[in-house]
Amino acid sequence: MSIRIKLMITYAVLVLVSAVVIIFSGISLFTTAVSEISSEIIEDIPVEEIFGEVIDLLADLKQAEKYEPEQLLDEEYINNIGNHMNFSKGGVVVKSKDLVIVSDGLSVDETVIKSLIPNHASEPHENYVTSGGKEYIFYDHSFDVLNEKVEYYFVIDVSNLEDVRFEIGKQSFRAFIVMLLIVMLPVLWIISRDIIKPLNQLNEGVDHISKGDLAFELSTNKKNEIGSTIKSFDMMRQKLKLSLENQVKFEENRKELISSISHDLKTPITSIKGHIEGIRDGVANSPEKLDKYLDVIYQKSQDMDQLIDDLFLFSKLDLNKLPFELKKVPLEEFVSEIVQEMSFDFNATSESIVMISNIESSTLVNVDPVQMKRVLVNIMQNSMKYMDKDEKKIDVILNELNGYIQIVVTDNGQGISEEHLAYIFDRFYRVDESRNPETGGTGLGLAISKQIVTQHGGRIHAYSKLNHGTKIVIELKKEVDND
Repeated sequence: MSIRIKLMITYAVLVLVSAVVIIFSGISLFTTAVSEISSEIIEDIPVEEIFGEVIDLLADLKQAEKYEPEQLLDEEYINNIGNHMNFSKGGVVVKSKDLVIVSDGLSVDETVIKSLIPNHASEPHENYVTSGGKEYIFYDHSFDVLNEKVEYYFVIDVSNLEDVRFEIGKQSFRAFIVMLLIVMLPVLWIISRDIIKPLNQLNEGVDHISKGDLAFELSTNKKNEIGSTIKSFDMMRQKLKLSLENQVKFEENRKELISSISHDLKTPITSIKGHIEGIRDGVANSPEKLDKYLDVIYQKSQDMDQLIDDLFLFSKLDLNKLPFELKKVPLEEFVSEIVQEMSFDFNATSESIVMISNIESSTLVNVDPVQMKRVLVNIMQNSMKYMDKDEKKIDVILNELNGYIQIVVTDNGQGISEEHLAYIFDRFYRVDESRNPETGGTGLGLAISKQIVTQHGGRIHAYSKLNHGTKIVIELKKEVDND
């Protein structure tokens, strides 16, 4: 699931949860407020007793107003009414004309009394009075006593409600913290698990790469945006590692190439230089010696020329800049002509080259005749060069297999060991590590052959067993004659 969808679902759930928390918090705060106000105003008095006091108070006032109204101005009666209000830390203030009576137990100053008894012609005022650091609330009621208006002010001391407000504030803060945690914890958990941890993983990967270390792996089972980023990052790391490995390999090949070229050029040059110095110094003091020296110089020049030609050809093949003139040729006739040409170079008594065809004479392949001939001649020459048997034999066999034509060249030579067999198609690779020019060529022949066959869309393989001989298999796609 994507991070966006997760956050949307989380947001919706959190809104719902927040609404529920707010409702229950409000109920809790209201309950707390009522409880605290009750405890501060009516003290720890049972509810039944409070109701009884209120009912008695109302009953006394109604009875006095109806049957003995003059008692409403009696100080003793007023104190008795005030005693009924002890449960609320309050009392009574009575006003009749210029007479003001305050019940016992109610401590109020002149400021409070003046606030309680305003000019009734003015606008109504709030039933809330402060004075001397104390706070009061009151309720007033008028009675008719002998055709005169008597005002009763029922006053309650609410100074201790500051503690109630503080307690309600604490409860509100706690509710806010709880709601904040309910809202934030899931979001933080999602951010930590799906964003921060994967980003830290990516950061570690970047740190490895900055130090040149690519031998690590980033893995994740996340199927979100960050997971895709981690997988892409690791894919980039793999490609970068492969690129660097190829670069190192290329650099090693370049150094090996320079070393091989230097060696293979220096050897004939040194020989030419030595023979020329011999001629100049008069060592070749007879026509026979001079001819011999000149023959060596000529042969070494030919070797250098062949090396340069092979290098040039291999370079063009490696850069895909050698144009091929492809033609559909009958393979049996084509190979037969090459075998006949090569047979003239063999000793008829001890050397033989034979072609065995297991294909139809009309079988066609699409090749560049010149370049494919170069491949076959090079392979046959290598076979003859490394023969160590008294009777040297080369078989060239033509087979058809799964839409491909096989050209198989086998010999009974000395064979190639397994440690060398895998590298014989590499450029400048020679089984003879001393690179003796008497036992090997430029080391490019088989590399060139592989490039030519590959660029024909074919394959070339080598099979060999030491002291038993070697088999080279070339596979080319069979062509259909549409004529």
